[in-house]
Amino acid sequence: MQQTGKDILVGSRSLIVQLLNSNLIDEFQICIHPIIEGKGLLLFDQIKDRIMLRLIRTKTFNSGVTVFYYKPGIEEK
Repeated sequence: MQQTGKDILVGSRSLIVQLLNSNLIDEFQICIHPIIEGKGLLLFDQIKDRIMLRLIRTKTFNSGVTVFYYKPGIEEK
């Protein structure tokens, strides 16, 4: 059931996984920074099912950072 309300920004990896696995995320805002770090935690390694994403817009900053805005689409099993 979709309800109107204010946006909630989630940055916690474990909370994102729980919300994704419960189909409770309406939009993703994924920021790509032009840096290769080479270490860190995988964000989506505990997702139960494949989730198709539909790109709805992008925004690029002078720094080279690009934000990709996605809506979850139809799940594939």
